[in-house]
Amino acid sequence: MVEIGSWVIPSRVVLLASLVVAGLLLFLVRRSTAPAAPRARKIQRYAAALFLGLVILAMDIVDGSFDGEVAGPAFFVQSVAMGVASAYLYMEIGSLFGMEGALRPRVVSVAAVAGLLLCSPLQMVLFYTPGQMREGLMVAFLVAMPSFYDWLAAKDGLRVSRHRETARMPLQFAATLLLVGIALGMLQGVFSEANTGHSVFNPLSALGFPLAALVAAATILCGRLDYNHIIYQVDIPILACGFAFVALGGNLFVGFVLCLAGYYAAFVSLWVLGAYLTAESPAMVRWLFALVGAVLAAGQALGLIAVDTRLFGLGREDAVVMVVVLLLACLYLSNSSSPYESWGIVKPAQLSSEPDMADACELLAAETRMTKREREILPLLAQGRNRKVIAEQLVLSENTVKTHISNLYAKVHVHSQQELIELVRRRMVGSSDREERSED
Repeated sequence: MVEIGSWVIPSRVVLLASLVVAGLLLFLVRRSTAPAAPRARKIQRYAAALFLGLVILAMDIVDGSFDGEVAGPAFFVQSVAMGVASAYLYMEIGSLFGMEGALRPRVVSVAAVAGLLLCSPLQMVLFYTPGQMREGLMVAFLVAMPSFYDWLAAKDGLRVSRHRETARMPLQFAATLLLVGIALGMLQGVFSEANTGHSVFNPLSALGFPLAALVAAATILCGRLDYNHIIYQVDIPILACGFAFVALGGNLFVGFVLCLAGYYAAFVSLWVLGAYLTAESPAMVRWLFALVGAVLAAGQALGLIAVDTRLFGLGREDAVVMVVVLLLACLYLSNSSSPYESWGIVKPAQLSSEPDMADACELLAAETRMTKREREILPLLAQGRNRKVIAEQLVLSENTVKTHISNLYAKVHVHSQQELIELVRRRMVGSSDREERSED
């Protein structure tokens, strides 16, 4: 613990704060600067991984013995290095997810679910692994990441887009990440305070991973639910139920596993959604996942501080109720009126085939006898793109795009982009209903 006046801040917040700062810096740099040349980018990846790995190991040696246990100034430096390394890994692995998602959307969904299944045995193994070996494995993974990145990029023909598209910030996505992060932080704080013994490496808590994988597989791979339903009406409510179960006096372990299942199901859904967003705006792959790591870590730190330091003078039960309220409030995000957040009506299970949105737009364009240019603009409007982005993507002037949009609105009898999105949404629902009736 770190004491600052009357406040007692958990030592783990140091790592999270480093992750937040590093993630935000990477996000700002990647979003505002031109993409580096492939060779320069490769050198940066290898240098960053090697430097961070050496710092982490060196601090354990400087502490007096290489045993995986570090204290004092060495602990602070190592925590900072681990936070920066986490931000780096979020960005690199996320870039692979985003580029892979642009080519093979279903692959990223399968990989995300498979990753959850692998987490369960991995956590059990790590629990019984000595500290120095666990630390060594972590550094080995960090240093090997650039080689894996290059191998997979070459194997699948993945390329980072060097196009300077101005992609707007997905605010609803970021707000959801923040709330989920707060939930994780309060989850860790509440159960640590309860002295249940469910540490991060407790093997029994690994039961939450296969349960999360089951939920993710049912909703992302097999279900016909869109992202709004998956995230706000399945994943987050499961997380809320875990806290509510404990608040009502239920078994702490059952509540803990439910919380983990809900959190990791939501986490995977958001990562798959991130792959979809970067596929829609290729330039976003450079910075979106750096933002993901920073926002999640910021939420986690806030949640830990709220519980561990009694920020509001509340006890464990009050903190649980507070989290339930936060998670239930998250449900309102599914009703976002912003056209830019229209990803909520996309179904991840159908991304690898012909999306309902594309079918609905094609049918609507045919019915209203749209011109070729209007047919190109319609799906972009339905995805929430603004006039400037459409003009850049189609290499047209904004005034020309404005004229086409006005003609398009007149043909489908709407007056705004939001009305158009709602019209396409209704067509998508109608199409799905027709498919179900034909299957029956």
